[in-house]
Amino acid sequence: MTASVEYIPVTPIEYPDEDGKPMAEGDIQFSYLAYGINTLQIYFQNHPDVYVAGNLFIYYEKGYPESVVAPDVFVVFGVENRDRRSYKTWEENVRFVA
Repeated sequence: MTASVEYIPVTPIEYPDEDGKPMAEGDIQFSYLAYGINTLQIYFQNHPDVYVAGNLFIYYEKGYPESVVAPDVFVVFGVENRDRRSYKTWEENVRFVA
């Protein structure tokens, strides 16, 4: 007696770093966004466990790339302050994003 097993290929889930659309900010809106990010980065510059960013995709549900937001400015406490192409909550131990 032989048992047959159906092979189902697993396609990796992609989490894009961009949506291909141009940014909708005008000059004034962009200057406010840049000011907010720069001010917070300066304020937290001596805190290696505080991450400040903006206009970056935040994926908040593993396996569902449509569960994404991209706030103008955000701060995450308790994670390494390093460059990222996107922020996936499950890779960061689901730290609170403010």
